Amino acid sequence: VIINHLYTDDQIEYVNQYIQDFINKNINPNMSDIDKIKVFHDYIVNNTSYDEEAAERIKNDKDSTSSAYTLITTNKSICSGYSDIMAIYLNTLKIPNYKIPSESHVWNLVYVNNQWLHLDLTWDDPIISNGTSTILHDYFLINTSKLHELDKKEHNFNSSIYLEAK
Repeated sequence: VIINHLYTDDQIEYVNQYIQDFINKNINPNMSDIDKIKVFHDYIVNNTSYDEEAAERIKNDKDSTSSAYTLITTNKSICSGYSDIMAIYLNTLKIPNYKIPSESHVWNLVYVNNQWLHLDLTWDDPIISNGTSTILHDYFLINTSKLHELDKKEHNFNSSIYLEAK
């Protein structure tokens, strides 16, 4: 068995400090969990962009990774980096969450207000052909019915594994 670590110890420390600095500057105890998630969601979407080159390398079966570390150091990522940074942030806030993969995509499932809801930073950070930046909330804390109404192809997951995502 060969274990390949996605993060070095230094990268883990860097990401954790980044998250803690964000929390110290932007989060207050009076905020609801949804507000805490939204402020981070919007910050990441406004300060990063989808890494089309990395996505293309993956399509061509070439080695390419994207993590929370690459997202915050390059301001570019693919879905794995977006979902990693959100999962680390949610874990820091002690908000239960999972990363849900399909064959070609990964996003977060978050437990807020006594329900499990989907959160997809990648799809809320669209690539605009004219180069402008925009932020969406179409995939922000939505139930599975709404997720599949918006997109069932890329968000097709094994519901027998992720029972919370009924």
